[in-house]
Amino acid sequence: MSPVYLTTFLCLAEVLSMSSFATFPALMPHFFQEWGLSGTEAGWINGSFFGGFTLFGVLATTLTDRIDARRIVIAGCLVGVVGALGFAVWADDFWSALPWRFLSGAGLACTYMPGLRMLTDRLPAGDQSRAIAFYTACFSTGSAVSFLLIGQMQRWFSADIAMMSAIFGPPAALAVILSVTGARPNHQPRAWRQLLNFRPVVGNRQTMGYVIGYFCHTFELMAMRSFLVAFLTFAAFLDNTPSWLDISVIAALIIFLGLPSSVLGNELALKIGRQKAITVIMLLALATSLGVGFTAGLPFWIVIAVSALYGFLVTADSSSLTSGAVASAPADLKGSTMAMHSFVGFSGAMIGPIVAGFVLDASGGHESTVAWGLTYVAMGLVSALGPFAIRLARP
Repeated sequence: MSPVYLTTFLCLAEVLSMSSFATFPALMPHFFQEWGLSGTEAGWINGSFFGGFTLFGVLATTLTDRIDARRIVIAGCLVGVVGALGFAVWADDFWSALPWRFLSGAGLACTYMPGLRMLTDRLPAGDQSRAIAFYTACFSTGSAVSFLLIGQMQRWFSADIAMMSAIFGPPAALAVILSVTGARPNHQPRAWRQLLNFRPVVGNRQTMGYVIGYFCHTFELMAMRSFLVAFLTFAAFLDNTPSWLDISVIAALIIFLGLPSSVLGNELALKIGRQKAITVIMLLALATSLGVGFTAGLPFWIVIAVSALYGFLVTADSSSLTSGAVASAPADLKGSTMAMHSFVGFSGAMIGPIVAGFVLDASGGHESTVAWGLTYVAMGLVSALGPFAIRLARP
């Protein structure tokens, strides 16, 4: 199969496997009302998803240095079905939601980075950079499709049916993977006793610059996506927008901007240099974050425009950070490097929503414009550390 077709089909599988990504954040206004959640509790539920992603990601991705990543991705699809089903059927409050969202995150951990390894292992070296850019950009597409799916199913049916609809994505992804890929033995497997030895990765200063930068990136990105629907719902209420205006569609479009944003960010990096491009993007995102939340009281079209700009900027450095980390790794350490990249990076994704939820509660709650303003400021301030980390990535 040609590199273009293989990349296309595995990106499709990635999008399908992410159907349960937005099961909680897309329904957050519903859960605020039905479960009586606080912002901090909502942050912890969002954080538990990325907690599962972080803990299982480091193990699953490291294993790709020893066994074919395809086997891990197949297992991840099965875990994803269990997590989505458990949340839809048995989650009815804060405590019961935590383990099922954790399991959904674990399933995604076994499909996302191992899926990238599955793709790059089957491509010539010259085709890998742009394939990585498109694959990582499709994370935004998968997120957007999940928000749209859950939001529309709630709008036309109910929240319960919306949660059930997320179950069918991982089996569809599994069907695609089994159809377009075959088993590929690892001809240079890393020794079992060395699999969790990350000292060579941590000792690679260039790699760790990108890894730490990725922590800042995911902290901000996942905090923003976790609270986007709740923020837009609040802003729409203040502006008394008509009922036909669909928040889930608006949120999905904003998140979908991550695909062209990430691809264009990678192209910018190829033209002016990866470190320079990442630094410029992070500083622009930081500047935008200082005003996003405070627009809640303005006309809703302004809220949408500023939120879209922020969503575009906060995803523009994603593929460049991942491509930089992969490119800086020796061939026999690519799996371990992806594992460290995923573990440290998505530790930020786990912490970001928790911090955002805490700031939201501490500064007035989800019905306060000032609280939303300070919450977005908290999201963006971490990205100020990114440019300092990227300095480590200089050869």
